[in-house]
Amino acid sequence: MISLVFISLGILLTWGTLRRLPRWTSATTLVPASYWALAASSLWTLTWILDHLTNQVSQSVADHLWYACAIIALCPPIAVLGSRRPGTRVWTAFILVPMLFALGWPVITLWLQGSDVRGLQLETPQLVGYLLVLVMGAGNYVGTRYTLAAVLYAVANGLIVLSSSQACPAWLSDRWWVRLFATAGMVVAVLSAGREAMLASHGSPGFDKLWFSFFDQFGIVWGRRIQDRVNFIAAKENWPAKLQLQGFQWTTAADPVTNARIEHTFRWLLRRFVDPDWIDERLGQQSRAQDISPLSADS
Repeated sequence: MISLVFISLGILLTWGTLRRLPRWTSATTLVPASYWALAASSLWTLTWILDHLTNQVSQSVADHLWYACAIIALCPPIAVLGSRRPGTRVWTAFILVPMLFALGWPVITLWLQGSDVRGLQLETPQLVGYLLVLVMGAGNYVGTRYTLAAVLYAVANGLIVLSSSQACPAWLSDRWWVRLFATAGMVVAVLSAGREAMLASHGSPGFDKLWFSFFDQFGIVWGRRIQDRVNFIAAKENWPAKLQLQGFQWTTAADPVTNARIEHTFRWLLRRFVDPDWIDERLGQQSRAQDISPLSADS
């Protein structure tokens, strides 16, 4: 079938994007999220091959595999929400792992029964719980340059889980086709995110590039928090500038003193998310160690 060929080629292309993840997230606390993304993509690819290309698994086993794909796919964006030092490891142990067990319990109980594997029919509370986590993770990137990728990611995973639930509408009853369209959506999501990441690497160095890089990579949750902190300090010190989602807005011409304070503030606030080299690269500076003293606005 032509659709299988094109989607399979698309999956191969996504791996060209995914192999760059470790480099794109290096010097940041997003490295765990990138590993989760690679794990989710690997399982999705394997499940696609077994279910759609080779037909090596039964429908019941395919139900379980696809649901596992949807659960693991939640981990990358949820890992981002816990990407502040020093709590990244704690977030994995006390948030991500329990989340996997809680959402995966319907499949785990079926396997623990020791009988023949049965198809999956998620109850409504389980479906609602999954969708809430999905919206929380994907919603963090709505409003960034990765909005399209986030929406496609949410739709793809939502279709996978909804088709395996008791609340599944009749038009989603053919799970084979639903999973085909979901995989196509996920392929476009990954390729779109890769394209945006490459475009983000261009542009003139400066405070706006630093801000956009952080906001787009870490999402609106951490972005708005940093924005509020910067503007609090700006008001306290009477800067002639204010940080908006579109970048810095100046009421007068930029001056060296304000620029120095902006740089100092960014370095202090972002130290729990990125390394100094990451900031230097976006400011167009040579890598150098910074002795940064605490700011009263940080907690």
